[in-house]
Amino acid sequence: VFEPPAGMERVMIGLLYESGEWSDYKLAAELAEAGCDVRMIDMAHLRADAAAEAAGSCDALVSRVFASAVFRGHDAAHEAMRLVCETAEARGIPMINPARAHFFEIDKRRATEELARADVDVPRVQACGLPSGLDPAGWSYPCIIKPNCGGRTTFTAVARTAEEALSFLETAPQIVFVVEDYIAPERGFITRVELVDGAVALIVKRSVVKGGLSAYHLGSRYGLYPECAEEIRAAAVLAGRALGIGFGSFDIIENGGRAYVIDANSVSNVSPDNTETIGGFDLMREYAQAIVKRERRG
Repeated sequence: VFEPPAGMERVMIGLLYESGEWSDYKLAAELAEAGCDVRMIDMAHLRADAAAEAAGSCDALVSRVFASAVFRGHDAAHEAMRLVCETAEARGIPMINPARAHFFEIDKRRATEELARADVDVPRVQACGLPSGLDPAGWSYPCIIKPNCGGRTTFTAVARTAEEALSFLETAPQIVFVVEDYIAPERGFITRVELVDGAVALIVKRSVVKGGLSAYHLGSRYGLYPECAEEIRAAAVLAGRALGIGFGSFDIIENGGRAYVIDANSVSNVSPDNTETIGGFDLMREYAQAIVKRERRG
């Protein structure tokens, strides 16, 4: 456990959360163990001004607001984040990750286009809009259709024909979707790279299930990936720099000798069974110790 030097002033870390995941409380506990005071700020239920006021009294902030908040009825968390980010910037309060990373978290098209500008391999964006305004007739197939702001593979489908795409859109909620080329995982899995303070801390592979998708709740399984090529590591680090994500994860597909970044997450989520699966690596503890060391450095 990281121990702050004797006599050094404690810092107040504001943990901005909306879902109450196990990992939120685990991170808070690890920060406290590492010598910080922690203030849990409920972004889903506090008024935006109250959340901003609470955040403004902290020495540093850590965002745990997921893009998928919208699927839990926590849209208010995203609105509150805007005001919190403005407050943090105005008062010079450091945020992990910085505000720009959150806005890439909640806008997949914007994140993909920014990565492309940084010369990171990404799928081509074919379309973006409400289901009622999308026309599958002109798309290339196969493609993947997913919420522009969302996560955990909710309302996501791989379409191999225009008929499949239309069938999906006819029953999809009226939210903004992004349509991208579907990059086939040639090795049968998706690579997830976890960054801690901008450096690669963990690499795992997550299996692809029937239909071409990969998600823990769909039955995908994780395994360590020690033989991962250096090019994959480099792609994740470059992507992190481009989006301002020093603490987070990137999903990467290997295809044709290239590493395609298909998803960027400025908030990583784990559960106790995940930790056991990946050899006991404690991601939230690694986060906490890196955050505290960063704050002690000023």
